[in-house]
Amino acid sequence: MRISDLVAAAHLRLRFLTGAEHADREIARVYTTDLLHPQRYLGGGELVLSGLMWRRGPEDSDTFVRGLAESGAAGLGAGAALGAAPADLVEACERHALPLIEVPAETSFAAVAEEVQREHTGSLLAGIAETRLRHRRLMADLAAGADFPGVFATAAEQAEVACWVVSSTGRAVAGAGAQPPRAERERIAEQALRRPHRHTADLAASGGPRRRVTLVPVGTRESHPLVDWVLAVEGESGPRPEDGTDPVEELAALAGLARSLVEQRATADARHVHGLPRLLAAQRFDEAAALLQVAGSPDEEERARARHVVVSAALLPEPAAPELARRVLGELVAGLSATAVSADGPAMAVVPVGDAAEPPTRDTEHGQAAQEAPGADAAAEALRAEVARRAGVLEAGLREHRLAVGVSAPVPGIAALRGAAIEAENARRLARMRGGRSRVVAGTELDSHELLLASVPEEVRTSYRDRLLGPLVDYDRTHRSELVATLDRFLAYSGSWQRCATAMHVHVNTLRYRIGRVEELTGRDLASLESRVDFYLALKLHR
Repeated sequence: MRISDLVAAAHLRLRFLTGAEHADREIARVYTTDLLHPQRYLGGGELVLSGLMWRRGPEDSDTFVRGLAESGAAGLGAGAALGAAPADLVEACERHALPLIEVPAETSFAAVAEEVQREHTGSLLAGIAETRLRHRRLMADLAAGADFPGVFATAAEQAEVACWVVSSTGRAVAGAGAQPPRAERERIAEQALRRPHRHTADLAASGGPRRRVTLVPVGTRESHPLVDWVLAVEGESGPRPEDGTDPVEELAALAGLARSLVEQRATADARHVHGLPRLLAAQRFDEAAALLQVAGSPDEEERARARHVVVSAALLPEPAAPELARRVLGELVAGLSATAVSADGPAMAVVPVGDAAEPPTRDTEHGQAAQEAPGADAAAEALRAEVARRAGVLEAGLREHRLAVGVSAPVPGIAALRGAAIEAENARRLARMRGGRSRVVAGTELDSHELLLASVPEEVRTSYRDRLLGPLVDYDRTHRSELVATLDRFLAYSGSWQRCATAMHVHVNTLRYRIGRVEELTGRDLASLESRVDFYLALKLHR
């Protein structure tokens, strides 16, 4: 409320004695005093009301007014109950540029304070209403299909908040101002995965000092930290003292609606292409192309130039949350023009990696591409590296799960996707065997005994491993021995007694005794090449 608005209230009968040129000053609050030195109680912007009981002589007027001006008071209201304001007070106010208002005897100081409070409350409620209306408009715009980054930037600017929305892998979603570097966004994502609730954290900025940010999870109805977004707000935040509103919660609600809309579209897309694996297996390639919307030109030769990579992913053990593996895969390939498929079991995505510079040449005898597009190979490797980096960020939130991902080599045309899907699945099985919290394996790595193991059903691999190593595992558990570890080292040194004993820091006789126990418990002869191969493969599965 401005001083001029207060004086304009006719029922109060206030009038300027001096300083009307400063009538546009804002009144923050009303403070009543009869102290000669009230500065310690002033914070700036006050309309000070006084009955002038502090005045003992003309010099007191200058002392009192100077203290008010130096404290940033908006003005002085002098009560007339004891008579008109003395001339020295008017002169002091003129000297220190402080508006002086006469409060007539029939107007109480309480009435003045109530008028200011009423005006402030009305302005505050109007401001809250306007803020909420603006928020509802932005939510409506977003629901109607408006671009989320643009809507969010507008909302953050109106709230005067520096903030960003980051995905669970550190991918930039939206923000106000320049986005933080990727490494910093990944640290934000990892921090949110470790503590999936609103909290304040100190993050080391790239090449600079640590800075404080408030992290707010942004999820959906079926929320899970592995696929949530996070709202990162510069500094500490909370309700505003002037009106009690929390702009961060409003921004989080806006981001939450956007996240829900994105998830709805992803679910609809996944349902649309749910039958893709079956179409590929049945070699119904025209229908598969229609699902993927990559048919393009009716020219078969031109369609054959398109290159695609298949990505297969699984969470181990299978999570209770429905379609979580598909949603995680969607985040791993987000922004890469991928089509995620929710299949029975592992999730699958088909990612275009461009066209070949030249049509592929064919091997006339085998009918396969004899020359691949070097550009597509580079793009496929870049895709694998990107997926591996994103999976590494997700490790902070995997906890009881492991993430296994397989990436096929680029293949030409829709017909080749069937083989690429098989290759991606085998690569995923190999990723599972290799262990680690997250593992991404390319199809090009399937060139050894691991390919054979990966293609064998899980129950067969488990039976094979337990039949060979089960007795040793049980013996080690009962006797606290190290027969499995000894066998592993012995095979690693190609059966060399001396080198293996030296590496294990044991006597050769000790090594011979342990290997003897292995042979007794398993009924196998480690001098036999077949037994060594069997144990080697079983140990691979054991790891």
